[in-house]
Amino acid sequence: MIQTNDNGNMYIDFDTLQKTGDLVSISTLNDYYSLQQKGELSSQWTELHDCKHKKFKALAINDYKGNMGNGNLIQAAHFNEAETAWSDVVLYSIGELKANVICSR
Repeated sequence: MIQTNDNGNMYIDFDTLQKTGDLVSISTLNDYYSLQQKGELSSQWTELHDCKHKKFKALAINDYKGNMGNGNLIQAAHFNEAETAWSDVVLYSIGELKANVICSR
């Protein structure tokens, strides 16, 4: 777990880390205290981080009915890496904290 707030907890699964040069692919999990918009209690993301340019993109998002990636899969979205735009890491955000932890490995 790298972060907790009023909404839930965020986890990084370092067993899924794959590094190629400055690019890091990794799985993260958002575990929520209450049902979210789609009825999910957790969302597992596959993310790609460009550690040199401080950018990231989602490659896949799976929303689950239960906590910690358990229960029925509500929705699965997979994105084409070449067609998905990069987003800048926002300074002083949880995204920056997450990127710094991921890129330090």
